Amino acid sequence: AKPARQLLLLGSSMLSLFTASLSFQLPSLSYQYQSQASTSVIRCSATVSATIPPVVSATIPPVEMADAAHPLIQRANEILYSESGFYSPYNESAFSEDFVFRGPYIGPLNKQDYLSTMDTFKIHEAIPDISPNAFGFSIDPKDPNRVWFMVRNSGTATGELGLDRDGKLRVPGKGAVLDGCPETFSIIFDADRKVKYLSVGYVADRFEGNTNGKGAAVGIFHVIGLPFPSPGPLLKFAQWLPPPGGGPRPPRHSG
Repeated sequence: AKPARQLLLLGSSMLSLFTASLSFQLPSLSYQYQSQASTSVIRCSATVSATIPPVVSATIPPVEMADAAHPLIQRANEILYSESGFYSPYNESAFSEDFVFRGPYIGPLNKQDYLSTMDTFKIHEAIPDISPNAFGFSIDPKDPNRVWFMVRNSGTATGELGLDRDGKLRVPGKGAVLDGCPETFSIIFDADRKVKYLSVGYVADRFEGNTNGKGAAVGIFHVIGLPFPSPGPLLKFAQWLPPPGGGPRPPRHSG
């Protein structure tokens, strides 16, 4: 019995001095764990080290600014303010024979249809002080013949808006104040610097202004109080009706 008791005391003493260490490696973290145990106290310590990959800075390209003196930007500005038919009487010779007009509601229109539409609405007469307040002119990096810019229409409708080419159906503006939302326009020029393509009325922020998020002539109709058909089959059908004076409708560009 005495040898057995001595063995038990020896085992207890060895346990009180026992030290265990453990280390292991994970893919991105290194851990070391050490514990010391005795009959009365257990102490643990741990150290953690991690390897963090370096942050790679993004390459930021320089800001490209359009040259205001670029001849196509200058020409686009001239056409917009004084030859488009919307903000002033149109200059028919400014548009190429294969001209196409597009907007979110109206179009595509060929040259004859576009000029006819301008003759009908006479926006610049309904709102004599109308201004596009154009800004942000730039050249398309993929198409050097295309000029992009923004407009925010303003003016007071003191005249009458036309709804037919004969001038018999006119709607008074009643002094409605136009505060348009920002819209995206673009003009593509041909080799003779005539307008080959015109896109208008694509609203950038429908929550600005008082046109209920609508651009171009449709926004003006809203301010004056004229309903306009929503995009859909009815509007497409109305655009294909013959002209008010009768006769065949000139061919349109498809798309």
